[in-house]
Amino acid sequence: MLTTDSQLMGSVQEENKQMVRQYFEAFDRHDTERIGQLVSSTNYTFHFLGMPPMDWNGHKQFIIAITNAFPDVHHEIVEMIAEGEDKVADRFNITGTHKGEFQGIPPTGKKTSFGGMQFCTIRNNKITEIWANVDMMGLMQQIGAIPAVTRADTSTAHS
Repeated sequence: MLTTDSQLMGSVQEENKQMVRQYFEAFDRHDTERIGQLVSSTNYTFHFLGMPPMDWNGHKQFIIAITNAFPDVHHEIVEMIAEGEDKVADRFNITGTHKGEFQGIPPTGKKTSFGGMQFCTIRNNKITEIWANVDMMGLMQQIGAIPAVTRADTSTAHS
């Protein structure tokens, strides 16, 4: 039986998705050594909205800051799509308890839950690039760093 190009592509896409799952699992275990094995040691960039691009060392410090502030951090993958030979997109929920300083905000003990999305590029069985976006406003509201937005009273709205 011959293997078709679409079967090979499907296999590559499943391997890429599994690599992203391993990334999240290692993140939740605070295992930056394992994440370092998943990312390219020579060609890696992490993009996080509102921050300058980071190499692996900068990203590792970013992960350590998050896991110190939220030691029970957990990522739940809601949806994951692989495209072509090198792209994986995923949507996820993050939960964690604010038990350490985060961006200058002392620990509150509050449980948090917020969403995020990312696009990963994988080449030669290594993650070479991540573009990540999470609901930082929602997180900051949950830990009391900024006031929560309340819905406007629509009962007085004019037609």
